[in-house]
Amino acid sequence: MFEYFWLPCMVTVAAVALSAILFIEFLKKKRAGQIAVEGRADSDSARNKGTTESADPTSTSPPLNETATSSGYDYEVFLSFRGPDTRSGFTDFLYTSLVDAGIRAFKDDEDLRVGEEFASELLQAIKQSKISIPIFSKGYASSVWCLKELAQMVECKKTGGQKIMPIFYDVAPSEVRRQIGGYGEAFRSHVNKKRYDEETMREWKAALEEVSFLNGWDLQSMPNRKEGEFARKFTQKVFSELKKAYLAVSACFVSVDNHANAIMKMVGAGTSETKIIGIHGMGGIGKTTIAKVIYNKLSHDFENFCFLPDIRERSKGKGIQCLQNQLVSDILKVQFMNIKDTDQGTQTIKDRLFNKRVLILLDDVEEGNHIDALVGKRDWLGKGSKIIITTRNKDILEVPEVDCSYELSCMNPDQSLQLFSKHAFRKDYPLDGYIDQSKRVIAIAGGLPLTLEVIGSLLCRTKKEKWDLTLGKLENVPHATVQSKLRISYDALDIRQQHIFLDVACLLIGYDKDIVVHFWDESKYPEDAMEVLQNMCLIKIAEDNKVWMHDQLRDLGRDIVRQESAMKIKKQSRVWDPNEGLDLLRKYKGNKEVEVLRLKLDHQRQYRFTYEDFENLSNLRFLELDCPKEDFRAEERLLWHESTSNVLSTNDNSNLLPQLRWLSWCDIPPTFNIANFSMEDVVILNISRSEITHDWKGWSHMKAIKNLKVMNLRCCSYLERTPIFSAHANLERLILNGCSELVEIDGSICQLKCLTCLDVRFCQNLRRLPNELGNLESLIELDIAFTRIGELPDSMGNLKNLKMLEMAFIPISKIPDALWTIEKLEEIDVVNRGFDGGHLNIDNCIYRNQSLKILRLMSFQIYAVPKLPESLIRLELHTLHMKMFPDLSNLTNLTKLDLVFGRPDDDVKSNGLVEYPIPRWIGNLTKLESLRLDCLYVTTSPTDISLPPQLKSLNLKCPNLRHLPRLSSSLSSLNLYECYSLCSMGDLSDLENLQELELENLQQVEKLPDLSNSNKLRSLRVRCCGNLIEIPGELPQSLEKLGIDSWRSLRKFPNLSSLMGLREVSIDGCDNLVEIEGELPQSLKTLKIYSCESLRKLPNLSSLMGLREVSIGLCGNLVNIHGELP
Repeated sequence: MFEYFWLPCMVTVAAVALSAILFIEFLKKKRAGQIAVEGRADSDSARNKGTTESADPTSTSPPLNETATSSGYDYEVFLSFRGPDTRSGFTDFLYTSLVDAGIRAFKDDEDLRVGEEFASELLQAIKQSKISIPIFSKGYASSVWCLKELAQMVECKKTGGQKIMPIFYDVAPSEVRRQIGGYGEAFRSHVNKKRYDEETMREWKAALEEVSFLNGWDLQSMPNRKEGEFARKFTQKVFSELKKAYLAVSACFVSVDNHANAIMKMVGAGTSETKIIGIHGMGGIGKTTIAKVIYNKLSHDFENFCFLPDIRERSKGKGIQCLQNQLVSDILKVQFMNIKDTDQGTQTIKDRLFNKRVLILLDDVEEGNHIDALVGKRDWLGKGSKIIITTRNKDILEVPEVDCSYELSCMNPDQSLQLFSKHAFRKDYPLDGYIDQSKRVIAIAGGLPLTLEVIGSLLCRTKKEKWDLTLGKLENVPHATVQSKLRISYDALDIRQQHIFLDVACLLIGYDKDIVVHFWDESKYPEDAMEVLQNMCLIKIAEDNKVWMHDQLRDLGRDIVRQESAMKIKKQSRVWDPNEGLDLLRKYKGNKEVEVLRLKLDHQRQYRFTYEDFENLSNLRFLELDCPKEDFRAEERLLWHESTSNVLSTNDNSNLLPQLRWLSWCDIPPTFNIANFSMEDVVILNISRSEITHDWKGWSHMKAIKNLKVMNLRCCSYLERTPIFSAHANLERLILNGCSELVEIDGSICQLKCLTCLDVRFCQNLRRLPNELGNLESLIELDIAFTRIGELPDSMGNLKNLKMLEMAFIPISKIPDALWTIEKLEEIDVVNRGFDGGHLNIDNCIYRNQSLKILRLMSFQIYAVPKLPESLIRLELHTLHMKMFPDLSNLTNLTKLDLVFGRPDDDVKSNGLVEYPIPRWIGNLTKLESLRLDCLYVTTSPTDISLPPQLKSLNLKCPNLRHLPRLSSSLSSLNLYECYSLCSMGDLSDLENLQELELENLQQVEKLPDLSNSNKLRSLRVRCCGNLIEIPGELPQSLEKLGIDSWRSLRKFPNLSSLMGLREVSIDGCDNLVEIEGELPQSLKTLKIYSCESLRKLPNLSSLMGLREVSIGLCGNLVNIHGELP
């Protein structure tokens, strides 16, 4: 007998001391107030001190990086435990193991704070985590805050898909589920104290019951339990759950299987070989795209991975050490910013990543020393690591460390024609009458994807005369390089479009489109120019609204700028390299030719900026003073402030930089007198992450900026009140995101008639908005998520142009009726901070809002839903109080419908409540693609009802549903959860597109349907279906993942040897399973078996050469494994 068996080839998580040090420093910063999430005391009496107001259950931390998304996670794991039971033992073992593995874990410290003040921060830490781990001990239920945390975890699981991984430390799951033993005594104590209402108690019990059914780890049942060893094994499981890697590939991608298959073979996909391979070829040939495809194919098999894009360009900016920091951070999954120079970074990579099995994609490497700096020596890598390098320079791959290289050849004529047609005709083939011209393009492009894309976009929707003229120009350029061919598109632009193209190429890649458009004079119609560039594929706007440009086009633009200045930096119009910018000031004291200038603090040169440096920059439009680090040490911050504070040395310098339109100065010195710059024409001002306060002298001088369009004060953590805005009548975007100490927005903001965007997300101390906010007649976007705003001003109904209202996780109790009538409102997202917020009345007049597309209402007391507008495409409605289906039959444009209503403790029959069938109108929602019904009162489904023909995903949690509706053949995902009354699943043979099938807690179902014809089924998971007798004898050949949990009656596992695509098998809690028949397929990579007490025999594993992980635990009768492990 043994406790655990782990396959030696399984990826292990190395204990890393430095990670713990980094995490301690991380916590210190949080305690200092930058991210205010701190601990709790163990004593419930201490926890209940303070005011009710301070116990608000949400206080979210702002992102530290100016460009970080607001939906990011501060923690990856939250540990919930009762301190006296496990703090000094098991919890410490587990926490240390998680931190050593580079996992950002939250564990409170007793000595941080006491009282109610920090309660909200604890609950918010749960929301900010990806995984919650409740550690159930004997005294867990006696702690009110443990129960509150658990209820919050369940809420996050329902609303945000958060993962819960319970550990049953010294109690059985049944004790937690049924609240018996110590848990029963704890609840009787809570009842006797009469401090919590019945609703709260029911909520806690429901949370305990739900979590007890999850796939957890029962330490109590382990023989000779070794807590430290278990903590290490459990950490591996957490690491696996956190794994996520996928790189986006263009929607117009044309499959090139010949390349992909050859490179997959070269990299040793599916083998334990360590491989470093290179992909080389000319610019624009598609190296990055094919490398992303390979990366995506490999990523599912790795826990440690990193993609470093555009190394050639990025290394010229902040240096290779910036990339080294990112590499270590991505692999260890912890913020790492300690690398100061390349040599230190190389040593850090060796020390921190030694022997880890990694997947790394290094994109666009120009120099061989970059490979040395980012990869190091082969023997540093763990067995089975895969390193992929893309480069234009084949020579850097001809070193011993690189195993082999692949030259990416051009597309063949058929592939070229398809890609060109996608851009020129928006289809896979040419239009009639354009075949000959298309073939001419194919000949000109020579199989280069970028050239095909740009020329195709240039010719799209143009007359044949334009085609002939353009093709004639291209054909008359002898032996044209790629850039020469691309230059044709640049030359086709007018002057203003060329001007904007060069600005983007030299400066604006990666910036938000809605911000950069203000950089140019409105009289030049920049939005139209941007649209032309986008339509010609010279720029792209990513899903996050960021501006993107291919590196060949970027290089074209920068080469044009260099050529215009005869390659002389002092005459160059745009200086994008901060190092060249410093040289320009130091050697030439600037020049009137310069329009764009980037600078940064240089620790080595310790250059101090002076008045003379800027005196000659009379035509400068853009100035960025880059603060290269966010986590300055005190002496570094002092150096930065000293080097920039004394830019001016005379009293009258207001004429400096008279053409300036964009000033970006993160961490601006509070002592700097901003009036020294000529600010009249500034339209974009970014002074984020600065230590400025509401009484900063610069505010009064900024009144001169009459044309300001964008003000970015993100993460100014010392700012308690905003400045007065009355001087900025033209302001359109105000960003206060992450100003953690902000408590007041000055009422003058209501005078900003041009304001279109107000972002106060993560202003965790902000409790109210100005009463006259409704005067902002141009406001389009309002984000007040994760604040403490509890009431909206009545005047908000006057926001006639409002399109997006984001109110997630705020303690709001009422929404003004007038809000529903805003005619242009497209999206309302309201998630109440509490578990069951106040009564919400949806006004009948909402029907008149025919612009509304997305409506999301959660955690409110909603008793009735009026007629909703037909314009809705997404509806999510979660309430415990609604007793019947609303009539949504008119919502024929819905693509997603998510309905959750009915209390889990209600009994339909005993309470005499009316039973409801699934409404027939659902079948008439012909555009519906995703449907979730979590409804207690649904009992039947009319026999003649059909689900929508386009439905792809169906999720049902209907405890009283007795039979399923007729399922659509388009269905690709079917999830049946806690349908306790369902007796049969019927025939699924018509579901020809089914890819995922999950069944959980179907207590009456005795037989699974025949799945042998489900030729696209990839994943099958069956859990807690106690009356099922066996798995169908024939499973589809397409199956990749098979999970069987808590199937008590299962005695025999089917023969899986014929499933040649099966990669993962998980068996858990099958008490009566005796053996797994036959051989396992060669494709198997992961085998996990837990809590199968009767299991005596496993198939021979010696021939499974692709096996990566075997995890076996709590299988007391399994005493031998046959054959040698691969």
